[in-house]
Amino acid sequence: MNHIVYNGQYECEGHSVSFQVCEDDTVVISERFISNANVSTNERKVKLSKALEFQNSLKKYGYDKIS
Repeated sequence: MNHIVYNGQYECEGHSVSFQVCEDDTVVISERFISNANVSTNERKVKLSKALEFQNSLKKYGYDKIS
């Protein structure tokens, strides 16, 4: 398992997730879902440890890092 949260974007089948590490040891996670003509977005700020768990789960489920 990786122990570093990377800034960047991951994508898989119409779902994109961006990570932006902040100076206060938090991470802004922005998500976008595209399904047919519908687009939904979500943004949240989480602790570094939670962002790491989420980023590793995306990799596990086959998300590609695109930036």
